[in-house]
Amino acid sequence: MNVSIIALSFSQSCYWFAVLIGVSLSSIIGIQLAPYSSLATLPYGLVSLGALIATYKLSIFMQQHGRRKGLRLGAIAGAISGLLCMLAILQESFYLFCLANFLMGIYQASSVFYRLAAIDETPIGQHGRVMGLVLSGSLLAAVLGPSLAMQANQWIKQPAYLGAYLMLTVFTLIAYFLLGKLNVQVIAQPIIKSASSRFIKHSGFLIGVFNTAFTQFVMVLMMVVTPLAMHSGHHSTNQGISVIGWHIIGMFLPSFFSGKLIDRFGTKSITITGLCILSLSAMMAILGMELINYYVSLFLLGMGWNFMYMAGTAQYTKSIEPIEKGKAQGVSEVIIALSSIIAVISGGVLINWFDWQQINQCVLLILACILLLNLWFKD
Repeated sequence: MNVSIIALSFSQSCYWFAVLIGVSLSSIIGIQLAPYSSLATLPYGLVSLGALIATYKLSIFMQQHGRRKGLRLGAIAGAISGLLCMLAILQESFYLFCLANFLMGIYQASSVFYRLAAIDETPIGQHGRVMGLVLSGSLLAAVLGPSLAMQANQWIKQPAYLGAYLMLTVFTLIAYFLLGKLNVQVIAQPIIKSASSRFIKHSGFLIGVFNTAFTQFVMVLMMVVTPLAMHSGHHSTNQGISVIGWHIIGMFLPSFFSGKLIDRFGTKSITITGLCILSLSAMMAILGMELINYYVSLFLLGMGWNFMYMAGTAQYTKSIEPIEKGKAQGVSEVIIALSSIIAVISGGVLINWFDWQQINQCVLLILACILLLNLWFKD
């Protein structure tokens, strides 16, 4: 197997370990440090803001200088973020914690290009398969991450959670060294200022980006509100980490076959399948707020996200020309990052107004509308 694909897959594992820590702990730490409880989700929201600001610039940077430099830059930002999170916890500084999470957004922005870097190195007929191989690397974080995070918290018991962020920093540095294995000569291309923007008018590009951004919105919204809902329902922090771990398994376990299904059955069929799975996730949440409901709902949420995210990415990438790649990928990933920001902000507001079940009732209605839109769209 291509060494670059293996390096990208393990780098994906390292990144998603950081996500597991961030999603599970940032809102809880936010509650402890924030001057107002309504600001508890602000640190995690700043991750998405940092990603939004950095995504397009990273895309253009990588087209000029290659994937390796751009992706390693993101990993270094993640390491600095981890160290600053530790310092913020030690000093009990909410604003430093916010800054650290903003820098984590640069790491997040770079990570979204892992699957695109894999696509660059393979022929069109194998795009779905290599995307699946890269994304499946996240399963290591999902399986080992919760137990490693719990163990790390035992290394440094006071203040709480310092050990988890120490381990996060270690994993970002591992990703930095792994990304050094990428072949820089495959990607780097000069920017042509007169590059076409025809992709903006391509219906395949538009629906592909829309579906990818929408499923990202739903996934991030529920990942943000679930730990808070579990915390208010007196479930333990370790249970919350475990639920998020199973959610990540759901996100990436299908990667072993979803890419092949896309190559065989097309993007529209897999998108509709993903929407149906997301609907089942919302229904499971509506049925109750017991621990089993959280486990099953978040696992199905991950599976539905995988199908839609993979299909949407495949749909929009095949709609752009090589000369448009830097601009088109930058625009699409900015839109996806923006959807994450809206989800985080919405989650912080909605969880103060509605409970977990009511939020899922709204999500189910929206999913029905998006399903109708995709059934109407001619691939």
